[in-house]
Amino acid sequence: MLFKLAAITLAVALVAGAALAHKGATGVIAERMTAMKNMGRELKAIGDMLVGTAPFDAAAVVQHADALHENCHRTTILFPPGSIDHHSRALPTIWEKPEAFQEAMQKLHNATETFAATAPLSDRTALAASFEQIRKICNGCHQTFRSPDN
Repeated sequence: MLFKLAAITLAVALVAGAALAHKGATGVIAERMTAMKNMGRELKAIGDMLVGTAPFDAAAVVQHADALHENCHRTTILFPPGSIDHHSRALPTIWEKPEAFQEAMQKLHNATETFAATAPLSDRTALAASFEQIRKICNGCHQTFRSPDN
């Protein structure tokens, strides 16, 4: 039950937060916001299937997992130095502690890669464990590197 609530909460927060923060952003900032919004959408779709609020569709899980990993991969290069402005919820900590941020992004990249590799097996227990790992990484990164919702 706790996993179900956590998955739904994460997905809603990612999608809603991305929609609000996106207003007025351009260039690489808009690109990374779009990639993050896409990751939120993929996480929501997967989470809904894992907790049973949507029918489990193994092929759809694979598709969402691949898209999640691709967006994560794209996002790793969308935080170049100086790419912060008032439209972004990205905190200056990203550029003040680039090694810590890159380490967090690498953890997420590895976790989404593992999830994408696990998805074709349709093992819901393994998928749920892998999804929980992604959720924890996302939450940790957001607590450190993203400003709270306004």
